[in-house]
Amino acid sequence: MEYIILVRFILWIIGWIIFCIFVSLNARKMGYSSFLWFLVSALYSPLVSLFLLAALPNRKLEEKRKEEMRLLQKQLARRQFVITKDSSIISHQTISDDKTIY
Repeated sequence: MEYIILVRFILWIIGWIIFCIFVSLNARKMGYSSFLWFLVSALYSPLVSLFLLAALPNRKLEEKRKEEMRLLQKQLARRQFVITKDSSIISHQTISDDKTIY
């Protein structure tokens, strides 16, 4: 009987550690410290830690967006606008100006 209780406890601890590792891997994907999130999830609850992590912003995605914005601003600053004769002619007729057939 004591053997079964010990085996259940060991399996519960192993499951807890695996879930904590899962939380820490997701934290690393989002740009947070995986070791810190492993400790937090091990001390409190992996499920609560996972929900908290899901509520936080994705740091890696935000950094990627900032880098893309910087790149676009550089490209826009280097771009030279050349006005041609064809581009200045704009038709003032719209689709609704077409005659309808009765």
